Amino acid sequence: MERERVGVDYSEIHRIDSPANRALRKDVWLPGNDLGQQSFATVRYFDHMVERLGMDENTRVLDVGSGTGGPAIYMASKSGCHMTGVEVNEVGIEVAHRLVKNAGLEDRVTFVQADGMSMPFEDESFDVAISMNVMNVFEDKVALFREVRRLLRPGGTWAFLSGTFDFDEGDDDIRERMARGYAIPQFTDTLASYKAKLIEAGFVIDEVLEYISDFRVQMERWRTGWITHRDAIAEEQGAEQTDHHIDYFTCYLEMIDAGKASNHLVISTRPFG
Repeated sequence: MERERVGVDYSEIHRIDSPANRALRKDVWLPGNDLGQQSFATVRYFDHMVERLGMDENTRVLDVGSGTGGPAIYMASKSGCHMTGVEVNEVGIEVAHRLVKNAGLEDRVTFVQADGMSMPFEDESFDVAISMNVMNVFEDKVALFREVRRLLRPGGTWAFLSGTFDFDEGDDDIRERMARGYAIPQFTDTLASYKAKLIEAGFVIDEVLEYISDFRVQMERWRTGWITHRDAIAEEQGAEQTDHHIDYFTCYLEMIDAGKASNHLVISTRPFG
């Protein structure tokens, strides 16, 4: 039996040029920070990734779950690296191809439509693999991490930015409200769970960075934007699901304020041998 879809249409979220989305994003992102990302990561996150991971013109980078491609294009432009984005959604790929052509970086940035669980590349094809706020859509993260490990050269770096959640037994209601409001099913992890799964997949954990204040600020900006443009968004995506998505942001903020949700950059290495 086909699983009933929960949440708003992921394909429509990727249409960053829709009238409601344009108005929404103008409120959500400060000047210079809107790269088409459907997350809470600002340009500061991407600048830090470029510097911390040592991206340069000799670095082959894989972006797992590249969405509409804006952050990947930005990092390639800033660092000179060779960037390959993988995205399962055809609308995201369509937008990414347009953006990279407009940026004039087709010689260094490529986007491929594929499932992150089985990517169409040879072993040890990349020096660095990154992912930004998409980990929670993957149910079997150990298998995903093993696939990433396969694609990295020995000594290569795997760095992902992800929301982390510490749900208690009494949080069933907030879980359900968040599930109704998000685009697709979520498979959340604690930071400890992420560490255990990385080790099981054969990685060595190097560093964990937690984003706190700016993460909450951006979450609040998304919520405020959706409330402000609620009627216009509802015309495109439906009133019920629009209201559920606003409630999703409300729940997320409650979890952050309770110390049960955060945003972590987890950096690990594929060891030699």
